[in-house]
Amino acid sequence: MIDTSVMVAGLVTNHESHALARPHVAAAARGQVPGIVLAETWAALRRAPWNLDAGTVATALAPWCDPSRIVATPASAYVEILRTGRALNLGGTVHDLLIALTCRDHDLPLVTLDRRQSALATHLAGLDATLLLPTG
Repeated sequence: MIDTSVMVAGLVTNHESHALARPHVAAAARGQVPGIVLAETWAALRRAPWNLDAGTVATALAPWCDPSRIVATPASAYVEILRTGRALNLGGTVHDLLIALTCRDHDLPLVTLDRRQSALATHLAGLDATLLLPTG
C-alpha cells in the first residue's frame, strides 16, 4: 500500500521520484489505497507546485472510484493518536501516522518516499514499511 508521497510522485511525470514511485502506483491501481491518501493526493495535486485542475486530478484518481478499492481508517487509529500524540510530539505528521495505522490495522505493507513517515512507521509493531529513498 502506498502513502501520499508515493502516490503524488507516481502520478506526476516530472516529479523527481517518478521512476521510483510509478511501479508502486501502477500496482496500487489494481489494489487498495487508504482513503486519507486519496484525499491528501487530491489536495497536493491541486496546489503548487502542480496546480492541476480538478478534472485532471479526478482522472488521475479514477482507478480508486470503487469503494472496495479504498481502505478506511479505523476509529481505533484516531483513538491511538489522541492517546499517543503528545508523547510522539505529533503536528503535521498526524496524517502520516493515520496512514501507517490504517496499513497496520488492515495488515497491509506501507511504501513511502517520506523519511518522517518511515520513522513513524518503524515504531509500529506489526507494520511492514519500506522507504524507497536511500537511507543516510
